[in-house]
Amino acid sequence: MNRPTRFYLALHATLAAALVGAMALHLGPIPAHWPALAQRPVWTVWVLIGLWLALSAAGVALRPLGLWRVAMGVATAALLALGLGGWALGTSLAGSLLAGLAACALACAGLAAVMAPARIQAPRAAGKAVRAVAGAVTATPMRAPWWQRMAGWPHWPFVLVAAVALESFRLGHIVAAGAARPSGMAGLLIAFFLALPAATLRHWWPRWAAALWLLAGTAFAGLAFKSGLPQWAVATALCLWQPLWTVGKTMAVRTRLGAARHLGDASRSSPGTESAA
Repeated sequence: MNRPTRFYLALHATLAAALVGAMALHLGPIPAHWPALAQRPVWTVWVLIGLWLALSAAGVALRPLGLWRVAMGVATAALLALGLGGWALGTSLAGSLLAGLAACALACAGLAAVMAPARIQAPRAAGKAVRAVAGAVTATPMRAPWWQRMAGWPHWPFVLVAAVALESFRLGHIVAAGAARPSGMAGLLIAFFLALPAATLRHWWPRWAAALWLLAGTAFAGLAFKSGLPQWAVATALCLWQPLWTVGKTMAVRTRLGAARHLGDASRSSPGTESAA
């Protein structure tokens, strides 16, 4: 498993620990001179995201099974520490909060205990067959046009997500005027919660990834209609193009596979007819 794949896996594994950190920021006691959470600068949110990315980068050195177990163990310890800290400080609803966080910690510990290599690394037989057929199709000597070769680049969806996220950040935090600020904030949410999972899950669950791309494209179309900014129209076209290209590629692979099976059946049936004659 190469480093980019391990990093994407670490993003998923450390998400629980990152969410516990965000929960601690919301639920933990704050000094009296600090403003309310809604009035704090926006950079505090990006510090949390940076910490999540740093945890993911640190998890690249671990193997997949060890990464998931360590991440679940860290989430378990953080949940228990948060619940016990609130109970010791005598915060409101401390007992109920401790019980709920302890239940979440128990679930994380149970996941870490039942994890096995077969649950993480073993691909499905159908996925193996699809990848084998796709490899056989791409191994043909026919040279595809440059736009098809560019579309088949495996990192292209992540480049799209990064471009949309950067433009959303520019509109929401640098331009920050008129309709640009709310649309930029919404664009960040769409890129993070719809486009990024669609780019990550396209090899494991292509149908779910296509559905997420369609949702992201629909959301960007709504932003383009509401704000009138041309950036969201381009983002809509790029997001909707992803599932269309995937469906076209899948249909082409199935067509070639059906043709190969038809030729194989014809070649097996021809000797029998000749011998019978």
